[in-house]
Amino acid sequence: MIRISTLSALAIGAALLLGISAVQPALATPPQVTLLAASNISNNFSPAFREASGLGMAKNETKMWSISDENFTIYKMNLDGSAASSFVPTRANSGVSIVSNPDFEGVTFGPPIAGSTDDHFIYLVNEAANAILPVNYSTGKYYNQVPLSSMSGYNSVTCDGNGTTVKSEFDSSDPNSGLEGITWDGSSFFVIKEKGPGLMIKISANLSTITACKVLTFSGQDYSDISYDSTRQRFWIVSDEASSLYLFDWNTNTSEHTYPLGYTNGEGVAFNPDDQGHQMLYIATDNGSSSDSYLYTYIVH
Repeated sequence: MIRISTLSALAIGAALLLGISAVQPALATPPQVTLLAASNISNNFSPAFREASGLGMAKNETKMWSISDENFTIYKMNLDGSAASSFVPTRANSGVSIVSNPDFEGVTFGPPIAGSTDDHFIYLVNEAANAILPVNYSTGKYYNQVPLSSMSGYNSVTCDGNGTTVKSEFDSSDPNSGLEGITWDGSSFFVIKEKGPGLMIKISANLSTITACKVLTFSGQDYSDISYDSTRQRFWIVSDEASSLYLFDWNTNTSEHTYPLGYTNGEGVAFNPDDQGHQMLYIATDNGSSSDSYLYTYIVH
């Protein structure tokens, strides 16, 4: 792990201490985000874990999940980026369709799937299918992925900001600008579409219904991952192309704060509301198949 005193010398990051006026409802104190450390996470796994394309807290908030758009491996890390475990999920039963085109870009914990009481599920977004894949991390089994196009509201819910339907936005978009991130706020899932345009879509807990959609414009470029902040009822969103982190208010469809990162390829973000009394935020980089991925650790205060 590289501590912040060394980081400046290596020019791979800098402390972030930017506060911008909040819009209604105003935050009592504008949050500051300060870089503490960075670590190479690729070499913590064997074979090496590269192209980290999503990040999410584990349910108990003492571990993190990550995935790669390079393969179908799910990685579990300790909060310092060291390896906890990894596995390649298999079908829950013969009735589950084989995922033949995995391009996983985001991961979050969530509730049990419909009809199950087994509370050991994470959910992945597959950009290749614009779908959400439920995975039971206790059994290592995955269930049928649920495409957005199969959900109620796909054809009818309009996106605030341009008035067109979710279907219209995906139909007219580049296939490589699909789903990039997913998070769970305790009652609903939220997914983000990368660009052309960027979208944030609210989905019911049982993955049956799209309930709302908003057009994102604040980065001016792409949107790479998302994480819910339960302490502020906001969302942290990272942009790879803009090399920035944003604090986003869903209710006002506004980015309240912008934090330039000082490095490129931020593809995963995870917010931890309570790590031994501290609020922490983590960003993972996808530096390509031939380069290592890094985990940047921040304190939010």
